[in-house]
Amino acid sequence: MSRWPPSPSPWSQRSPRRYTREFAEAKALGSATSTARTPAQTDVALFFSGNAAVQVNTALRDQVARRGMDIVDAARMFAAVDMTVLDALIVTWQAKLDRAYWRPITAVQLADTDGNPATAADPAWTPLLTTPNYPDYVSGYNAVIAASSRALEHVVGARLNLTLVSTAAPGATRHYDSGTALRGDVVDARIWLGIHFRTADTVARTLGIDLADWAARHYFRPTARHG
Repeated sequence: MSRWPPSPSPWSQRSPRRYTREFAEAKALGSATSTARTPAQTDVALFFSGNAAVQVNTALRDQVARRGMDIVDAARMFAAVDMTVLDALIVTWQAKLDRAYWRPITAVQLADTDGNPATAADPAWTPLLTTPNYPDYVSGYNAVIAASSRALEHVVGARLNLTLVSTAAPGATRHYDSGTALRGDVVDARIWLGIHFRTADTVARTLGIDLADWAARHYFRPTARHG
């Protein structure tokens, strides 16, 4: 059974140093009025602030053209990536509903209730991006990007040659040859938006990678073509 309203992350008391570090990072870099976040960091954050599923499938269509895929190879790629993403989302939402950990906006505004004397409350604090109305742990955007990029690596190889279009920043594109670099940017972006703690992002990244690796070992394996 899920819990509501959201509760403090268990790390606030079990690992107070870790929680204090992640709290301070989100509070400083994720604030709507942050002076610690650089313009470049803001650009990355806003780029990854829209719809991850639309972003991924737009990039996959570009992959079809870029790599000259026929209908069989294109269908296999879409199936491998999108079905892996769907599984990642199922696990993500199960975690959100089971854990129901609060997001930075609640944590910062109610820091005087978290049992951690190293965190200071700021009732007026707001994030760069409006906070979604569901729990922090784990990050859905990170799960989608990690699962999709890792699944794509299994299909086309380690060099992705992947162009992403933002669904939130008009006209903005970013190019990635490395899935590792892409996944790292998304982990940071969701912190810089002020809507996630780092653990929610990194755990989601691991979840997506592990799930994609498992799926690649069991499904979507190439078969010999017969003329």
